[in-house]
Amino acid sequence: MCDHFVITNPKRRSSVAVGRDEWFPYYAGFSGAFARELIRSVGLSRRPTFMDPWNGGGTSTSAAALYGYRALGFDINPVMAVVGKALLLPRTELPSLAPLLAEITKRTAVSGSVRSDLDPLLAWFVPEAAAAIRAIDRAIHILLVSANPVANSVESASKMSAIAAFFYVALFRTVRHLLARFRPSNPTWITRPSCLRSRIRPSIADIRSSFAAQVSDMSATLTVEPREWDLTSADCIIKVASSESLPVPDNTVDLVLSSPPYCTRIDYGVATSAELAVLGFQIADRLRELRGALIGTPTIQAIPVLPDLRWGVTCSAFLDRVLHHPTRAAKSYYYKTYVQYFAAIARSISEIARCVKPRGTCIIVVQDSYFKNVRADLAAMFTEIACANKLMLSRQVDFPMSQTLVNINTKSRRYRSSSSAIESVLCFTKN
Repeated sequence: MCDHFVITNPKRRSSVAVGRDEWFPYYAGFSGAFARELIRSVGLSRRPTFMDPWNGGGTSTSAAALYGYRALGFDINPVMAVVGKALLLPRTELPSLAPLLAEITKRTAVSGSVRSDLDPLLAWFVPEAAAAIRAIDRAIHILLVSANPVANSVESASKMSAIAAFFYVALFRTVRHLLARFRPSNPTWITRPSCLRSRIRPSIADIRSSFAAQVSDMSATLTVEPREWDLTSADCIIKVASSESLPVPDNTVDLVLSSPPYCTRIDYGVATSAELAVLGFQIADRLRELRGALIGTPTIQAIPVLPDLRWGVTCSAFLDRVLHHPTRAAKSYYYKTYVQYFAAIARSISEIARCVKPRGTCIIVVQDSYFKNVRADLAAMFTEIACANKLMLSRQVDFPMSQTLVNINTKSRRYRSSSSAIESVLCFTKN
């Protein structure tokens, strides 16, 4: 059934990114070109339903919308829900972006002080700079999201329009630019100042000009997109929701295309903590809760999770090797994080299978990984978990990768001479 699908290398390459593909680069995502080619080749003639349960940067939902799907995208991280919505902005909105920027700028002309010493932006910025960023947030929110001045933007992520999300992504990019020195070589991490005196103090003028520049750069990318990329009539729903509990009726989805969180203990919560702060997310109090809910979290859950034989023989063998590995903390820490990961993946795959129609298609992109010298064959593990949920593998295409996070984590080189990996595109059909 999947033999005619066009499957190219999923790897993101900035050199071939087009238009909005690079608005908010997301380390764990696949490329826009890969998603567009694959979804176009499926060729469903009626108005089908598409779903991405790990929507991330919204690459797949925006691609599905281009080809007439009713697209559903879910991510538990409010930042990524906003990014996914921004990617749905119709090019017909381009003429309105400059006037809206002017109005936002006008509303921020009189900056007040930060309303509370608990404002999460104060983790990185001195009060005057935090107030200037918060003023832009409030202007966007009141103008494009809600007239309620005390409403929290993070709670509006699921309701936000594409044009409001566009301006929030511009503000995310502004903060990322300003916090460049707190972003180490690892693209999935951000640090915080060691003390209050180390917080940055950009001028109000620099913050506003940087925001305007980001809006201008993002607007310019829309002009180079192919004319046939028309999202004016897009029928899309992007919400904050967990892949383990999807707000979708049974047997209603025709096509799933997604990439799950990596099995490498990437802390997606910390990675987007500055953007969460822009939305008003109280990182001091709530970040740990979000981190614990994210699949692949490096944090250990309070309630122990037990392995399940239904995850398959490959997963069981891998967990056993981790459990008995001589490395310090293999049993007390690493084993527990892997069990948590596969438990969440198994619950998610069960949910995806519930939502997909009989004979519907589910395409998942996974990348194998290593614990020290022990390979985690994610393609085999996902296939076995999917099979237990009546999703049968009909095609697998593998792509060797020469560059992974091992290049950044030099300690890993003690266990492996090569940093290569395999990225697999797995095509399943529901029985």
